[in-house]
Amino acid sequence: MNNKEYFQTFDFVDDELQQIEDERSLLATFGIVVRELAIKYPNDQVLGAEVRKLIQDYKLNTNTNG
Repeated sequence: MNNKEYFQTFDFVDDELQQIEDERSLLATFGIVVRELAIKYPNDQVLGAEVRKLIQDYKLNTNTNG
C-alpha cells in the first residue's frame, strides 16, 4: 500500500469528523438563538411559536424534507 492509498483509507474518518463538528456547531448556534429568543419573548407560548418559525425557516433555507 503506497502513501496515497494509505491516506485515502482515512478520508472517510475526516469526512465523518467534519460532519460531527458541523452538527455540533449548528446545535450550539441554535442553542444561542433560542436563548436570545427566550430573553426577547418571556411568554412560553410566543417563544414556542418563534422557535417553530426558526426551525421552519432553517428547513426552507437548507432544502431539507422533514
